[in-house]
Amino acid sequence: MELACPCNAVKLRISADPIAHFWCHCADCQTVHGAAYVAEAVYPADGVEVVQGDTTSFALKTTPRLSCAKCATRLIIELDGIGMRSINGYLLGDAFKPSLHINCSEAIAPVRDGLPHYAAMPAAFGGNDRLVDW
Repeated sequence: MELACPCNAVKLRISADPIAHFWCHCADCQTVHGAAYVAEAVYPADGVEVVQGDTTSFALKTTPRLSCAKCATRLIIELDGIGMRSINGYLLGDAFKPSLHINCSEAIAPVRDGLPHYAAMPAAFGGNDRLVDW
């Protein structure tokens, strides 16, 4: 699958199956995206590559994030310590199929959509499976 930022300056190629699609409510995502929660799609790191265009990198705290150098669209979160890359789920359009919410203990407002809402992370991602009940 090939994706592009809105200005088409940066193109990404995804050559792996997703590990998970989810909504993230963490304070970092809220700050970086200027949103209450964001769409994220996690893939094996070697299955995601920038194939065209210039990116900029920054870290709000410690996690490196890549953006388009031209339109500043957030593209990738580098999850180096666990060998994964997270793609901005909004770039996937209809292919974004979230199955859960994470970091809901930091949520600004409840979202009631029938998906599981983890206080932090599910056990599969190193968390404890504790859910929030809105």
